Formats: sequence, structure tokens, C-alpha cells
Amino acid sequence: MIDTDMFIEKMIIKAMPDLDDEGLSMMIEDTKPVLYDRVMTHIIGQINEKDGEWFLDKLEKEWVTAETADYLKSKIPNFQQFLEKTYNDFETMYLKELKSFEKEFPLEDFKDEDFKNKQ
Repeated sequence: MIDTDMFIEKMIIKAMPDLDDEGLSMMIEDTKPVLYDRVMTHIIGQINEKDGEWFLDKLEKEWVTAETADYLKSKIPNFQQFLEKTYNDFETMYLKELKSFEKEFPLEDFKDEDFKNKQ
């Protein structure tokens, strides 16, 4: 399985190597639900409606258990590769969006004294 926290941490460090520990922790916590939503959306897209309902009901009650993991492995061929691709696609999208954001809103704009005084 993929260590989600480690994956997100490495991705954020790749995107923002100068980020301090507090900022990194905040970014990890902000990114987790977005990644989980992406993964769940992709999983639901791979299984039929009835299986999707079962899976979502299980998540509501117990989150991810060995039973739900085994179930997904039985329903999605090459589940580990599917999951790795979903995570890698997320990283590609995240890094692309961050670059786009940085072009539109340069980091220097957030460092000057005028910006800090407006806060």
C-alpha cells in the first residue's frame, strides 16, 4: 500500500522545497482530503453502481478496513497499479496547478512588508 502522508509530504517538498515545518504540516493536512476525494472518485469510476454503494456504505461506517481493501482488489484488476497511477496522476496535476498559480501570483508578492501589514 501507499503511505499517503509520506506521498503528500514528498510531493509538497518537491513543489515547495523552502517550506518550513509548520507550513509543510498545514499543506499536508489541506491536501489529504483532496487526494482522498480524487482516489475515491477514481475507485467509484472503476466498479459498478451496486459495488460502489457497498464500498461507500463501508467507508461511512468503518473507513478503510482489510475487508474493503480486499474487496477493491477483487473488483479492480491490478488494484495496486491502479492506485499508484491515481496517486501519480494527482501529483502531476498538483505540480502543474501549483506552477500555474505561482505564475499568476508570484511568491514574492506574499513576502513584502506591504502584504504582511495588510494581514
